[in-house]
Amino acid sequence: MKISYLASLSAVMLLTACGGSSSSDSSVEPSPTEPTTPVVEEGTVVGPFSTGTTSEPVRVYFDLDAGEVLELTDEEAADNSVWDIAFQRTKVYLNTQSENSVGAFFTDVNSEFFAANGAAVVDSFLNADADSELDDYLAISTTDIPEDDSFVGDTQESVIGAKFYDYDITTHVVSANDDRYFIVDSDDVYSKFRVTDLTTQGRTMSSITFGVAVQDTLAGDTEFGAESALTINTADCTENLYIDFDLGAALSATDAWDISLACTTIDDITGAEFDIHIAEDATALVDEDNTYAAIDSEAAQYYGFTSDVTQQLAFDINPWYQYNLNAGHLLWSQYGVYLVKTNTSTFKVQITSYYDEAGTSGNYSFRFDELTSE
Repeated sequence: MKISYLASLSAVMLLTACGGSSSSDSSVEPSPTEPTTPVVEEGTVVGPFSTGTTSEPVRVYFDLDAGEVLELTDEEAADNSVWDIAFQRTKVYLNTQSENSVGAFFTDVNSEFFAANGAAVVDSFLNADADSELDDYLAISTTDIPEDDSFVGDTQESVIGAKFYDYDITTHVVSANDDRYFIVDSDDVYSKFRVTDLTTQGRTMSSITFGVAVQDTLAGDTEFGAESALTINTADCTENLYIDFDLGAALSATDAWDISLACTTIDDITGAEFDIHIAEDATALVDEDNTYAAIDSEAAQYYGFTSDVTQQLAFDINPWYQYNLNAGHLLWSQYGVYLVKTNTSTFKVQITSYYDEAGTSGNYSFRFDELTSE
């Protein structure tokens, strides 16, 4: 090192100054050495990184290039382009800054974890661990990187929005999509609804009919009740409409409501916009195939309920986990390998655990490596 080199040189000069003989001095001055960067073996697992609790979640922002966590508040992260991927409870987020617009691609590694009909192969999940799935991870290389348009980033959308209707671009007719269900969690009541009919006037909605089934957990309901019809007249409205499914009525903005319809005037015709929003303190999910006959309130956090305007997360398209496979409220990783593309590099990422050694949830461990040509 440079300090040792200078110390040795000073000692030689001191001996010379004191009359010491140098004719037989065969000492060799040490050469300074450069500090070396530790080599991290491919597939090394990092973590666990705590994302807090359900009641007090914390988002962990990770810079894949530097291989480290960035200490950022959510407000700071919103304008920060350095971080690439973030974790918060069961969710995985990608940076959407223009300077670092991150996309993800899900490889077909470990596709055998699911049967041909899409059902999870339980034994595959229960018997897998970080060691058993390492080889599949290591097998992913630059040859597996797809075209740029195959990568998907996070986008923002309304949880219900315009999903309740269909629009025919040929006839310009708007009709109810009565096969698509939505579930709203509001004021300890779960309301499952679909739009069974709607009428239009010009480019506004003049009436809308809902089919609604309610599960009131405070009243002891353990499943949704029978569906009932609720029709709301929106023609010639004078203000926004706020609807409570439990009461089956339109209320005022200051009441406890579940969904709202904005009143608008287009080409001198007044009616409701083709857009549904939920209350600020409510959450909702889309039940595409009328799957849920009931909501388990203890496990509601794992159903995918989101706020009114939310991000459509790339990792949600191909979730990294399965829930409740052995009748326990646990998450099991598929050990799928994601390719994460930043503005400068492409990395492979595999989530290996959601728990720390004590079994505490929300603690992410994962492995990642940059894919480079040899």
